[in-house]
Amino acid sequence: MSDDKKKSTVPLDPAGAMESAFLLGIGMLEMGREKSQALANDLIERGKLSQSDVKKVTDKVSEIAEEQQETLRKTVVQETDKAIKTSGLATKDEVAELKEQIAELKEMLAAATKTDEAAK
Repeated sequence: MSDDKKKSTVPLDPAGAMESAFLLGIGMLEMGREKSQALANDLIERGKLSQSDVKKVTDKVSEIAEEQQETLRKTVVQETDKAIKTSGLATKDEVAELKEQIAELKEMLAAATKTDEAAK
């Protein structure tokens, strides 16, 4: 198989990918605030926007950016969940269920051992 057709061997790290996407979103949000403030200042200097309107404009831009941040967060969570499901990794709930079943089996084994010892 040629090198360009080989599959990537980079391990899947859903938690790391989610953290990276979240941090990227925060960075974009902050950059959006800075850009909107710079744009507002430019419009004030050119007489196209009054100082009283600046807060309204920057608040609206921040509100839109925060909504986009939340949308990004939800998308990252959904995509991470998909990646975990397709990777075959056990979910937190599945591991908890298995632990519960193991505890029940240990109890049953202990009870059976006591019964065997009593029968001897």
